Amino acid sequence: MFDYARMRDDLCEVAERLDSAVREETVRHLDALRAKLREEAFNLVVLGQFKRGKSTFINALLGANILPTAIVPLTSVVTILRFGPELKVEVRFLNESRVEINLSELPAHITEREDPENRKGVKEVTVYYPSEYLRGGVRIIDTPGAGSVYAHNTDVAYNFLPQVDAGVFVVSADPPLSGSEHRFLKDVRGYVDKLFFVLNKIDQVSEDERKEALDFTVRILEDDIGEGKVKIYPVSARWALEGKKTGDGGLLERSLLPYFEKQLQEFLVHEKGRVLLQSAVNTLMKLMSDETISFQLEQEAIKLPLQQLTGKINQFETEMRTIEKDRENNRYLLKGGLGRIVSGLDERIAEFRKEQVPALQTRMEKEYERLANGRTGGLRDNLEKAVFEDIRATFNGWRGQLTENLSLQLEAAHREFASRVNELIERILTLTSSIFELKLQPFTSVEGLSRKSDFYFLLKDDPVGLELIQIAVTSALPGFVAKKLIFKNMRTAVAELVDRHCGRVRYDLVNRMTQAVKDFENALNSKLDSTLEGIRISFQKALALHESGKTNADKSLGDLSRKLDSLSGIQDALRSYSMVLDGGDKADVFSSRRESSGRGMSNPG
Repeated sequence: MFDYARMRDDLCEVAERLDSAVREETVRHLDALRAKLREEAFNLVVLGQFKRGKSTFINALLGANILPTAIVPLTSVVTILRFGPELKVEVRFLNESRVEINLSELPAHITEREDPENRKGVKEVTVYYPSEYLRGGVRIIDTPGAGSVYAHNTDVAYNFLPQVDAGVFVVSADPPLSGSEHRFLKDVRGYVDKLFFVLNKIDQVSEDERKEALDFTVRILEDDIGEGKVKIYPVSARWALEGKKTGDGGLLERSLLPYFEKQLQEFLVHEKGRVLLQSAVNTLMKLMSDETISFQLEQEAIKLPLQQLTGKINQFETEMRTIEKDRENNRYLLKGGLGRIVSGLDERIAEFRKEQVPALQTRMEKEYERLANGRTGGLRDNLEKAVFEDIRATFNGWRGQLTENLSLQLEAAHREFASRVNELIERILTLTSSIFELKLQPFTSVEGLSRKSDFYFLLKDDPVGLELIQIAVTSALPGFVAKKLIFKNMRTAVAELVDRHCGRVRYDLVNRMTQAVKDFENALNSKLDSTLEGIRISFQKALALHESGKTNADKSLGDLSRKLDSLSGIQDALRSYSMVLDGGDKADVFSSRRESSGRGMSNPG
């Protein structure tokens, strides 16, 4: 397995070495690439119902008592743990102000007991800690437990879902998976591409009870995920933490945490890590290609008589007008493609509304008949709750299918537009090669959309208990009259809620798709602009050298030859990196001065 942190650091060094060999304009791109590589993190979010031992599980990963734990539902805000050279705790408030606190003050800012309902207005807390586990770019995020008696805690857990790269869904052996966990899991699966299931607290049950809990949990999960697709990792976070703190290797092994850690690290490195590093390699290859072409062109332009050079530049700019028109046509084609996706979305929403309103009303009627013998107040509350859950489940299930379909369509639009942009880049270089009689080799690549949708739809901010129900039904009305009003108004409410939330789904999805299209259009066009910029700067430098005299021209030709030799060596190294990432020959392309032992995520503490 390649060492993610090591390769990331080496690519940063490659970018630094290039600073002296490239144009000033390219240095800005290299700075941005280095920042992305250093700041990019794997968001590993620990999820689950309250009191499943999530905070203890995180402490076990780190091997230290960092997060507070207690008997009662505890965590009330998101807590992020990331690497730092020394322990530091930073609180970020809803008003965006920040303050640094001691670790002993952490419970006062993140726990329900010491800050009920988050009265301090804490948005999130970041704990910096020098753990090898965090050094390789992993950020561990502790969320409030879903299903807590504190509704605002559950909302915080839900709202953080779009930022997840991988999730650890923690359940425990005693008691096993509950109904609220089952519902939360259904929601989570719409936003988390990879879920690891952990059965915690195996130290509290016998071997037979552990097996029974595992079998039960697997059966429940397979109903949602599919038979044979569920793997659960039994662990004892308490044993693992104690084993790491005391150096008791036997206790650590009995906790079964090391096996889980190995599986988790391999996923993070091979999945997201590989994608990030390949993107960085491709970016560097494109920058090197543009620089090489620019330097080769500058060399040739310097050698040409001034009049001939001017004529060739004019010919290039004349031909470029046709290419620029085609570029503009591509923009219209992309815009038209987005319009077709939106039209298809409208059709699916209309179809959903037509099918689901009568289906939801029918299920509401059956539930009403089942509950009609009870008290009026109880009938209304229980019917509201049943309708709420039905609508919520219906929308969340549909939303998952809808967003998956839209993502595929956006990916196809991205590939088509990327192909068109690459075609224009190749035409520009073919034109340049023809005019200046050069053999130029472009580097083009089509990468998938890396930013996953953060669309998140949940009915929690819009309860089913509509005012029209509460106003129409009062204790002064006879029971049979009140019940009829409840039935009538609830039937109307179902249709209104479906219509309202369909509108919200459309508004949110269209806005996000529009932004996604704008983002990848800008990103791809910037590649074409970079190629053009390099060519035109070469023209400008060659013209300036013609005016400054032969001595300067000869010196510049020598500098360009040295730069081209340097770029050629770096391009060879980048191709070797790409082979490693593709799983090919694992040549030693890393810096010789760096040793691999103890680096990155391959040896967590």
